[in-house]
Amino acid sequence: MANHFFDWFSRENPCRNFQTNEQLFLALARQESAAIVCLQEKAMPSVRKLAKNFDLPTHKTEEVLNKSTLIFLQKIADGSYQFRGHAPLTYLIEIAKNVAWMATRERKRKPESLENHLDSPDLDLEKSNENAEAVELVRHLLKELGEPCATVIRLQHIEGLSDEEVVAQRLVKYSTPDSLKMKRRDCMKKLIELAKRWKILNNI
Repeated sequence: MANHFFDWFSRENPCRNFQTNEQLFLALARQESAAIVCLQEKAMPSVRKLAKNFDLPTHKTEEVLNKSTLIFLQKIADGSYQFRGHAPLTYLIEIAKNVAWMATRERKRKPESLENHLDSPDLDLEKSNENAEAVELVRHLLKELGEPCATVIRLQHIEGLSDEEVVAQRLVKYSTPDSLKMKRRDCMKKLIELAKRWKILNNI
């Protein structure tokens, strides 16, 4: 991957401020960018191995990592993951295994739906994919999210297009895959917040 999407952050070590697992967890709970980048850089070698073991295309590696990170951040936000002294990285890798496995199953059928990330704390992705209420929730949240975030998220997580395909077809205003990834990452954070507020309002 010629232009790594972490490059838009400082070239300095993003983990320099997180000397302990607890410090990293607390920063992840605040959704600090440096903490997310630190966690993803630590996880990338393992996720690459997972993608290879599951016979996924190279470009799917980053997608697996991003989806796994999204699920992990949501679990921290809703309290289903709590710090008990263990490395957050370990839990993220376990999530990535499930995401990679599902990506393998979905390759021959259809793109993995975004509703999987918003509804299924037990990672029961197949059941969530069949849940019409979850589909409707995703549509509602994307509408509330507005443009350009709704399109940026929909193109990858619902229509299954790669960043390279989106840029080449000029489906968005972003001219490079890196700039598109940067925007989608910001949009995902906003989507998590919307989903969290929706759960609070509905006592879920």
